[in-house]
Amino acid sequence: MWTHAHPGLGDPAGILHEARTRQNKAAALRAMQTSLAGARADAGSAEWSALSRDAYVARLESIAPDVDLLIRGLDAQADALGRYSVEVEQIQELAVALESQRLAAQMDLMTSQRELSTAHLGGGGEGFFADPTGEKNRARIEGLITDEQSRLAGLAVQAEELIHRRYAADAACVQGLASEGVLGATAQFTAAAISTATPETLLAKLALLPERDLAVLLATHPDLVKQALGADPAAVQTWWASLAAPGSTELSAAQLALIGGAPAIVGTLNGLPALVRVAANRLNAGTRLAEIDAEVDTLARSPMPSIEAYYERTDKLAELEKERVYLQRTVDGKNQLYLYDRAESRIVEMLGTPSADTQHRVTYVPGTMSNMAMFYDGSVQDFSAWFVKRHPDTVAFVYKDGLFPGDTDGPLGDDAGYWAEKALGTPAGVLDANSADFAEKAGQTLADFETGVVLDPLLAGAEKTAFAHSWGLADVTSAESHGATYDSVVSLSGAWMPEDWAPNPATTYSDYSYWDALQVAQGTGVVGDGNNPRSSEAFEVGEYYQGPDPVMTRDWYGRTVPDPGVLLDNHNLVATDRGANRQVLEDIEKEMYK
Repeated sequence: MWTHAHPGLGDPAGILHEARTRQNKAAALRAMQTSLAGARADAGSAEWSALSRDAYVARLESIAPDVDLLIRGLDAQADALGRYSVEVEQIQELAVALESQRLAAQMDLMTSQRELSTAHLGGGGEGFFADPTGEKNRARIEGLITDEQSRLAGLAVQAEELIHRRYAADAACVQGLASEGVLGATAQFTAAAISTATPETLLAKLALLPERDLAVLLATHPDLVKQALGADPAAVQTWWASLAAPGSTELSAAQLALIGGAPAIVGTLNGLPALVRVAANRLNAGTRLAEIDAEVDTLARSPMPSIEAYYERTDKLAELEKERVYLQRTVDGKNQLYLYDRAESRIVEMLGTPSADTQHRVTYVPGTMSNMAMFYDGSVQDFSAWFVKRHPDTVAFVYKDGLFPGDTDGPLGDDAGYWAEKALGTPAGVLDANSADFAEKAGQTLADFETGVVLDPLLAGAEKTAFAHSWGLADVTSAESHGATYDSVVSLSGAWMPEDWAPNPATTYSDYSYWDALQVAQGTGVVGDGNNPRSSEAFEVGEYYQGPDPVMTRDWYGRTVPDPGVLLDNHNLVATDRGANRQVLEDIEKEMYK
């Protein structure tokens, strides 16, 4: 917040970033318009078929005014913020110059005042220049003092003018951001009104707004977006249905405007149809691509003070390139993101296309140390993809909603985390894999996800299967304790179940495992206090599968001991589509598609 003493305070670069964010949103909407306009020519595209292509394209003309207004609103706000950024930067430069001039004038004044008080004023000079009384010298110094005081007064006037200029810049920016011309009827949604309303109340109010104002509001009011995400999924479903055109099964103009104008909320809101969320997250992926471009540009221009910094930058650029390739595939419709919020480590990829023919719905929850990068390289999708490719009536969700154990340092205490990292050579957060509190919170999030998915009419009647690898079983069974239900739970070398978990009588449970590192740890009773699939009567278990390499080897002393590398490989193998895991895949297939 700027003050009268410092009218130039502020972050012009940050303001300019906000302007560019709105420009990017407007550009994304223009790209959407282009895609819609070309959709008729791309009649064979499955993505448009999934969104009822013909009706979708037919509605283009009816939604064009709404989307155009949204683009104009974003452009107007971007222009207001851009001009404000320039004005603040100029005020900063003038304020710095004025302060420099003020300090110089103040120093000159103090010097003259000191000279006046200490100088010898009598008998100065000789002949014509003689000043026996010192009056001429006194008059000279007093004149300098008067000039310097006038100079300071003039600088004070300029400083006051700068304060008025900042007030005017603030007022112009506020008017540009929130005027009736830009926001229309949404100007009534003040920050105070939004912060005190419940998510459900907000959705009810949004449903009453004209379509174009609704789109503008949700696209330009991030605090409302965040608050709306807490809405009950059933209320969201009802709200979405209220926006539909009466008697039509196609997306309405208001719904299409929401997808294009507020993808951040539509792409993450439980209770909305999967295909709607996928369409919104294509736009969210496009926004992130623009951010990656800016980040890469900044890194490329940053100085390298050390060889360590050079390697850090090289690694970061490689990470960004992997993310870019994945998100570009998303924008191109080759990946389907049901959920995407990079800042919160939330990503759920959907495999297959929900339709009236969908008979099976899978949720795959990976295990410890699963992170966003594993989605980018495809290593967590291949197991579920094997079933979707062989059975077109199957839709799978590869799930990671938030941090997983080992994804980061986790919430455990510093001492425990420090020694875990030193002893295990892994992120300290890996200890969360055995934390009941961590599983409790993760299970609630997964249960909320399942509640949202089952409200999708195209998925509601599908047989539900949960694939749970390693720690993923703790997440799945914790979700069951929070109300999630499945027809079958398939443990892929699952870690453990919470102490308060009870099997659902209507659910079948089975475990598929190789003799692996987790099985060894489970045998000690350390993992989940021994409450694991092979110690539970709820799970059907068979003999351990045989991996491609022998588990037993000989140590330096000639003793026969388990090979740690093979044990770890076996633990990862069970959740892949590798040929060596074919028997596991086929046995699960027989169980699912009886």
